[in-house]
Amino acid sequence: MKERSLIISIGILLYVIMSVVDRFIVSIPDWIYIPIAILGIALIIIGFIKSKKVDK
Repeated sequence: MKERSLIISIGILLYVIMSVVDRFIVSIPDWIYIPIAILGIALIIIGFIKSKKVDK
């Protein structure tokens, strides 16, 4: 099995930590949550794109 890219791992970790904090610890305001969620998703997508280019 291939090892996951560091960028993908950071994006997933960012998104999961933020979701857990928002759901179980304290509610994060939308003006903070939305940009961080978009950043996490962007890191995941960029990681997949870079890993596809490296595989070619």
